[in-house]
Amino acid sequence: MHGKLDVLFSNAGVLDTPGSILDLNLEHFDRVMGVNVRGAAAFIKHAARAMVGSGTRGSIVCTTSVTAEIGGQGPHGYTASKHALLGLIKSACGELGKHGIRVNGVAPFAVATAMTSRDEETAKQVEGYCEAVGILKGVALKPNHVAKAALFLASDDSTYISGASGIGAESARLFTDHGAKVVIVDIQEELGQNVAVSIGKDKASYYKCDITNETEVENAVKFTVEMHGKLDVLFSNAGVLDTPGSILDLNLEHFDRVMGVNVRGAAAFIKHAARAMVGSGTRGSIVCTTSVTAEIGGQGPHGYTASKHALLGLIKSACGELGKHGIRVNGVAPFAVATSMTSRDEETAKQVEGYCEAVGILKGVALKPNHVAKAALFLASDDSIYISGHNLVLDGGFSVVKPL
Repeated sequence: MHGKLDVLFSNAGVLDTPGSILDLNLEHFDRVMGVNVRGAAAFIKHAARAMVGSGTRGSIVCTTSVTAEIGGQGPHGYTASKHALLGLIKSACGELGKHGIRVNGVAPFAVATAMTSRDEETAKQVEGYCEAVGILKGVALKPNHVAKAALFLASDDSTYISGASGIGAESARLFTDHGAKVVIVDIQEELGQNVAVSIGKDKASYYKCDITNETEVENAVKFTVEMHGKLDVLFSNAGVLDTPGSILDLNLEHFDRVMGVNVRGAAAFIKHAARAMVGSGTRGSIVCTTSVTAEIGGQGPHGYTASKHALLGLIKSACGELGKHGIRVNGVAPFAVATSMTSRDEETAKQVEGYCEAVGILKGVALKPNHVAKAALFLASDDSIYISGHNLVLDGGFSVVKPL
């Protein structure tokens, strides 16, 4: 009918009846595993065959569940099936990356569908439960929210998912392309001014700021609010690397600098951005650039790795507090990407991309700053309106498969 298959969205699923593990009905268990895991496995198998056969760099997306991440939130069989499906996603990701095929899951919290709600009254009860126990207040998860997440994962905007330069500059341009007014905050005055001018002074402005100085951070937020009336989105992207070396020779001055910029600076921005959002009643979005090193050790210098783990903890902690104000807090975690932080010139940039291609799971694509910008835009936008506390990893499956 269509010549080829570009995308599989495997969404079929059934629930089993809640009850004690002591009374587990194995017939019901078999049915749930058969639909939720075996059925998905069959679709992944044959969709992958079609994609590999036609040379299509396709995308496979499966609906998992929050029960694939945490126990005690659903019936035993359903929880086991969604954990199994997540394992299958990770395993298929490891094999299919060499063909350029991406495999991901989208994991909704309870959502009122035909599977969970037999009528309108039950649907209201499901939404009421979600509102009562959920961290993010003022919004109920709807099927279209899940659909938007699946569309993002299926699209080229998530090509590598399984400020004044680099990612910051790309993000500023992309955000303004989608109607935002941006303030570029950076210590590099000439670069920042140049980016703002290149975008257009009606869309972008520049504010010089040393993020290790809290007063300057506070003033940057005040400048933004005074200029635009309120602050809807913070994209905290500033970061520095320390020098690779043995933990036995750790330079604590370098360590302090990295922690000061990557963690303390981000904390200051989250603090003052959140104050502005809470003060104006804005249901805002805070996005921070973490790193694949926040998910797996041994992939970067010790100070940098520690700083990104700390930042991820801060994201999760802030998510827990700010949800009651309707403010979402997320991270975007790139693999190695050629920016001014990692590459001093064009030749070094090629070396970084060559390294990523050599060790990466997903073949045929190198991570670019605009891929990170698109992920940040998704998390900043209402397309991710029920996503909070998440670290969106852009590593082509590297941290999942952990190649030797």
